[in-house]
Amino acid sequence: MSPRNLLFLCGLLVILFVMYLVVQRAERPAGVKEALLIRIGKKEWTGADEIRIWLGSRPEKVLRLKFSEGRWEIWGPSDKENFPRPAKEALIRRLLSELASLSGEERARGKTYWETFDLVEEKALHLVGLRGGRELFHLLIGKRGPYWESCFVRLKASESVYLVPENLLARFEIWSESPGEPSAEPWVEKTVLSLDYSDLRSLALFWEGKSVYLLKKEKEKWLLSRKGREETLSPEEVKKRLRGVFPLFAEKVVAPERFQKEVGRLEVRGGRSERKLLFGRAGKEFLVKSGPYVYQVKAEEVKRLRELF
Repeated sequence: MSPRNLLFLCGLLVILFVMYLVVQRAERPAGVKEALLIRIGKKEWTGADEIRIWLGSRPEKVLRLKFSEGRWEIWGPSDKENFPRPAKEALIRRLLSELASLSGEERARGKTYWETFDLVEEKALHLVGLRGGRELFHLLIGKRGPYWESCFVRLKASESVYLVPENLLARFEIWSESPGEPSAEPWVEKTVLSLDYSDLRSLALFWEGKSVYLLKKEKEKWLLSRKGREETLSPEEVKKRLRGVFPLFAEKVVAPERFQKEVGRLEVRGGRSERKLLFGRAGKEFLVKSGPYVYQVKAEEVKRLRELF
């Protein structure tokens, strides 16, 4: 290659690189990425045992994430959803951790600017953390920022408006540019049962008062009892079949009073824990009761469980 052509290619590469930097800066402004960000969150926020979220114009529809009796539960936001549902605990811990380290660039200061960013109390999304009933933080979330992973916020007790590199609206399935009503859906744990194969000792299914099958571990082999017969299964065969059914997922979590009559029961025993699932009918679908929660599960999921062995 001649020196002239080589020089031309080098120049072209420099131009392309500059264009790339220009595009990147346009997509993600330097305001949040490069400026000296101001710390908004505090370490103590991670200790919250209750989180309340509501839209300022609908204060009666409060979504509550509450830690009770060793687990996180969800209540609301609507009246028909005002019963406890299991929450995704890892997701809540991640939210609290990110809020505690939240930083942003101050974009405005003074009440006259709040309306511009939808940060007046009537329009904003309110995010409140409490511990033992004491308020740890009260964050108001306004419009989405200039790029997707950003939004405008302010602390209730402050007049400063910050642009933060987090899309807090999307956490509650609010996809519009302005605050909307929060959804509980992303926070509901719909895993009914996830088996720990290494800890499993026995699995027994009963249906309409009769035993369907009993799987039991004996030393290094598995014994299967069904229809009055007993056979031996290899660990590989058992693991393959279990993976075809578990984890068992629900379509949704429903009010506990919907579970009326038991038609089946699954008993799971491990070296460290025991679980019992009760099955009931709900039209073409099934309800599964596990502890204080009731799940709605598709009929085909229950069919696979009944035909597991």
